[in-house]
Order: sequence, then structure tokens, then C-alpha cells
Amino acid sequence: MDQDDADLPDAAATFDRELAAYTRLGELFLNTPLSSVKQLERANGALADIAACEERLQAAGQRMVLALGAARARQEQLAKDVVAHVPVVQARNQRLKELMAELSAVAGEVGGLNTAISSRNNGDPSRSPALDAARDISAMLMALSDRAERLATGAREAEFEELATQAHALHQRLQAIGKKLHQAVGD
Repeated sequence: MDQDDADLPDAAATFDRELAAYTRLGELFLNTPLSSVKQLERANGALADIAACEERLQAAGQRMVLALGAARARQEQLAKDVVAHVPVVQARNQRLKELMAELSAVAGEVGGLNTAISSRNNGDPSRSPALDAARDISAMLMALSDRAERLATGAREAEFEELATQAHALHQRLQAIGKKLHQAVGD
């Protein structure tokens, strides 16, 4: 908590102490019997104490008003800063949404490769795909790997490291599978 933040609680505590002192002195003054010279002297002394306390209370009140004004000004500035930062957050959310949509699209196309592989070997998982089919699948894998790599680069540039890591891992997996398939067909 910096000094400006401490001013308001300190000012309020000082005002509260002075108000309590004023209340105590005022009640003492009002309840003091006035039937003897000594009691009148005490009442006059209490009246002087009340006047001094009232001056301190007024000063504490002014300090509290100033501290409250300063706190309000800080809050208003913070509110302006928050409002000004909203477009930055919205832009980041939009960019993340775009990158996530691309990752989802790549993942969906990877899932679609299973269908392509199954249809190319006539639904018989024990049969190896034909050479042309294997080349096509390898090319699709490499293209998806390249998309995942571009996505990882875009995510890293946008400072979305977690997404960049996921996209890079997908790129590496697809590239490894594509290379193995490419080697298997002897190209």
C-alpha cells in the first residue's frame, strides 16, 4: 500500500478519534453539575477543551475530505485505464479465437484422414493402402503439418505460448507420420 492509499484510512482514523474525544468531552460538559464554584471551573475548562477538540475535529475532517477526494481521483483514473484496456483484451480474445479455430480445423482435418485412409483401403485395415493412396495421404499429412507449423508460429508471435506448444507438437507428430509413410512407400 503506497502513501496515497494509506492517507484515507489514516485520515478516517484520526477523524474518528477526534469525534470520540469531542463526544466524550461534550457529554462530560453537559452532565457536569453547576452547583459549586469548582464545578463551574470544571465546566469552563471542559468548554475550552471542547473548543480545542472542535478545531482538531475540523482539521481532521478537512484532511479526510482531501484524502477522500484523492482516493476518488485515483479510482476514476483506474476506471478510465480499465475502460481503455478493454479493447486490448477484446483484440487478444479475438486473436485467440481465430487461432483456436485454425487449430480446431487442422485437428478436424487430421481426424478426417482416418476416413480417407479407411476408404482408400476399402475398409480392410489389414490391407496396406495402395501406393498412390499412400502418397496422397503422405502429402495431406505434410500439408497439415505445415499448417500446424504456421499456426504455432502465429500463436508464438501473438504470445500464446500454450497454444503455440500444442500446435508445434501437432506439427511434429504429423511431420513424423508423414515422413514414415513417405519412406514406407519408397518415394
